[in-house]
Amino acid sequence: MHRHPRSKLHFQGLERHRKKGNALKCKQCVSAIEVAERKAAQDRAKAAAAATGTGSSASCSLCRRSLPLPAFSRSQLSKGASARCRECVEASISSETSAADTGRRDKMEAARARVRAAEAGGDARAKLQAATELSALEGEHVTGLKPIVLGRGRGR
Repeated sequence: MHRHPRSKLHFQGLERHRKKGNALKCKQCVSAIEVAERKAAQDRAKAAAAATGTGSSASCSLCRRSLPLPAFSRSQLSKGASARCRECVEASISSETSAADTGRRDKMEAARARVRAAEAGGDARAKLQAATELSALEGEHVTGLKPIVLGRGRGR
């Protein structure tokens, strides 16, 4: 069993683990399972199309290619003119994931730079503020929970 921070665990899997005691899986394992399931579904659809001899096709709204129906999932085909082929859907999923990871990494690096700058400046308030921001980001990375901002104002 892998030991991962909360940010690496799949949220729905964590909820199922809490409610039913199911095994925990990290996002990487869940992603590998999803890719294998999509590949198997695509292979089954191709085999079914070859067996029935269906020659109809649809056009992908992203890459603009006219592809046979097995190249589309059922949910994408139901979207009509805005349907995307399986390749385009997988590419968008992977780009969204990598963009989110890059954004988190950039935020963490910027917070570390602010801590270094505050320590070089010598101002205690700036040091505390920068360190607090960095620790909140690190805590979010480990637990997956965003910090709660308490008490804005005088609290009357």
